[in-house]
Amino acid sequence: MLVDAHVHCHELEEVEKYSLLQKLVLVCVSDDPESSLTTLELSKKYANIEPCIGIHPWVAHEYGGGEARHLVEHVLRNHDIKCLGEVGLDKKFKPETFNKQLEVFNVFLTYAKEYDLVLNLHAAGAWREVLDLLISRDIQRAYFHWYTGPVELLEPLSAAGYYVGANPAWIIQQKHREVLEVASLNFLLTESDAPYTYRGLKMTPELVEKTLEFLAKVKKFEIEEVINVVYKNYLKLFKKKL
Repeated sequence: MLVDAHVHCHELEEVEKYSLLQKLVLVCVSDDPESSLTTLELSKKYANIEPCIGIHPWVAHEYGGGEARHLVEHVLRNHDIKCLGEVGLDKKFKPETFNKQLEVFNVFLTYAKEYDLVLNLHAAGAWREVLDLLISRDIQRAYFHWYTGPVELLEPLSAAGYYVGANPAWIIQQKHREVLEVASLNFLLTESDAPYTYRGLKMTPELVEKTLEFLAKVKKFEIEEVINVVYKNYLKLFKKKL
């Protein structure tokens, strides 16, 4: 079973095509309350979708802690969810709204701790801050999407039981490629971040297979072994049985 651990299904034009692929798990993240509800509806329609609700740090200033609480409370009353995402902090692209981001993120941290939910994280330019918050709040389950943070943080991150994302950006982004060469396979998940376009590279779930091939090459494993380890990582993160 292949895993796309971070994909924006509510924006994916061919979501039905990917959702009908029995060999692919889609962990679908959301950007705001409206897209969160769309993601939940998609998860009712397609069995291979694992829904995440959240408010992206890029738009956190448009909502605030009150709306974040309202969203999570509403969903918890009406749905069985296991994941909050895309949530987190961003000092790289939105430093001017950092305080508002922190207000919203703290709400999601509170619910993640109370209900033992997975956090599907955005942490651009704030990798250390996010990791410190997770550890201080005793968060058990977290996934750092498209990790490009300091290599030295990989050890404390994995020691805490958290996972990092292997994104197709490795094809053109040297920094991410270096992270994937160092990171332990036991703490990696594949993702697409579709339908995002990065420096001309159109992200699609098909690129998950290309990433798996790259990981097999740099880790010197057979491709099937890499597929199995990544899938087991997903199962462990989401507390699912094999």
